[in-house]
Amino acid sequence: MSVSVVVETITAREDSKGALADDLRGTLEALAKQTVTPDEVIIVLDDDVERSAADEVRRRYPYAKFAASKQSNYFEAKNAGAAIATGEFVALLDGDCVPAPDWIEMLVARLTPGVAGVAGRTRYVADSLFARTLSIPDFAHVVEQETGTASGMNINNVAFRREVLLRHPFDARIRRNGGCYFLFNQLRAAGARVVYEPRARTFHGTSSGLTLLKKHFDRGYDGVGVYRLDEQCVLRGTRLFRRLGPIALVGITARRVVMDWIRMARRRRQIGISALALPYFCAVVVGTRMLELAGGFVAIASPRRYTRRVA
Repeated sequence: MSVSVVVETITAREDSKGALADDLRGTLEALAKQTVTPDEVIIVLDDDVERSAADEVRRRYPYAKFAASKQSNYFEAKNAGAAIATGEFVALLDGDCVPAPDWIEMLVARLTPGVAGVAGRTRYVADSLFARTLSIPDFAHVVEQETGTASGMNINNVAFRREVLLRHPFDARIRRNGGCYFLFNQLRAAGARVVYEPRARTFHGTSSGLTLLKKHFDRGYDGVGVYRLDEQCVLRGTRLFRRLGPIALVGITARRVVMDWIRMARRRRQIGISALALPYFCAVVVGTRMLELAGGFVAIASPRRYTRRVA
């Protein structure tokens, strides 16, 4: 059993605190301390990485294998890493995430026959109330369902059989957000089984409060683009969106809020919130979903802007 770990560098650069090689240090040092050593670590560099920064990363981490992404696109970076991977399994990790020491061990243990992928548990690393709060709407939609399958996946913490990723690559036309949701539903439509392993933990770096909130606006903005790209209508809301446009977004958002509430009520122990905190988080998801709705309205009002940004 061989494992390749793909680390993109876009997220590390989005909230850079210095040199790229330093920004990647926490991620790569954690990979070096895994209870199951990866057979290869692949770092993906794109044209937006300055040559001096790329040279420094290669010098500091000579054991890594390097992939070149055709464009500075989060999903293209994942595809580029998977394309040159030689492992039977490919684990995807962001450059601003620090995996727990047994992260690879936990993921691979669940890749049993018939399982195409394993989604892990991601939370923000900071211990502030703000970071703990946004960990729920940002990452806690991924839980284990009654069927034993995952309800979704965060591609900063997931592993696949390599042939699955090669057969079902991420859609690099998507600007930044929504590709994991889109691919998850494409895999489900194709009959692929993705399970959830909460013991496979990664700790996501945090940005400023405004940046974290803007992420939800961007999710809504990019989500409109995903609906436009969903030719097979694998997403629940695609047909409704194409028929009703902005009116559909209101209904889709309302349904998501209700589903968020139900998920938190039924899976609060799995998610990690107390019964007393449940009303607080129910209010939080209303706010974040409203930001997504606003982003969707902006995307509908300026389709040319969207087209330029994904071109």
